[in-house]
Amino acid sequence: MISLSGQLDTLSAVDFEKEIRKAIDSSPGIIVLDGKDLTYISSAGLRLLLTLRKGLAEKGGRLKLQNIREEIMEIFNITGFSSILDIE
Repeated sequence: MISLSGQLDTLSAVDFEKEIRKAIDSSPGIIVLDGKDLTYISSAGLRLLLTLRKGLAEKGGRLKLQNIREEIMEIFNITGFSSILDIE
């Protein structure tokens, strides 16, 4: 499980991708992202989630999100990401 906090935007998405790639490469099973402390997500953050989902699926893994805040869930609903991503 990986906890997200603060903002997932253009600047933070680059660093986050580097870190999560290490986890995917070492164990491409199920990666769970805990979003209880995530306060903002930009289009770069959304794009990163799709890229991670696709990368994991290609290796037989899955990306799951949990504890998503209401305001972030609203963004997922508006953009259609709620039907693409595995959100609990």
